[in-house]
Amino acid sequence: MNQLVKFIISFAFVALTAGLTSYFSYQGIDTFYSALTMPPLTPPNNVFSIVWPLLYVLMVISYYMILNHEDHQRASLLFVGQLFLQILWAFLFFAKGYFLYGLICIILLVWTVFIMIKKFHTIEPLAAYLQYPYFIWLIFATYLTAGVTYLNGMQLN
Repeated sequence: MNQLVKFIISFAFVALTAGLTSYFSYQGIDTFYSALTMPPLTPPNNVFSIVWPLLYVLMVISYYMILNHEDHQRASLLFVGQLFLQILWAFLFFAKGYFLYGLICIILLVWTVFIMIKKFHTIEPLAAYLQYPYFIWLIFATYLTAGVTYLNGMQLN
């Protein structure tokens, strides 16, 4: 597989995830999100629109680096798996308002990213380091999800 194809694959996976999570997120933001009681340290909405594109760029670069190695199959499975979990979290939390299920999903997402980073490190340490901001942001997002769940109930009525 040539370099351009690897980059396109990396970009396509992340772009699809960004598009779907954005779509699901705006379903909640446009309806119930502003009426929720938010936990302390919740940033203004415009912070999310700055942070996520940066994290997605790091994901594209990181996964592209992994694709340049022969032994990327398990790392690729973990990468695609965590992208799926990210989409599922946005669907559960924002599109459906199932806060408890969203919390369970994001905890699984954090765990999957942790394992993915460990696997990336065995293949290409720099690719793993590029995932640290995402991992830290997910921990913060888990706090926010737990806070919303606690302060607003398990799901929308």
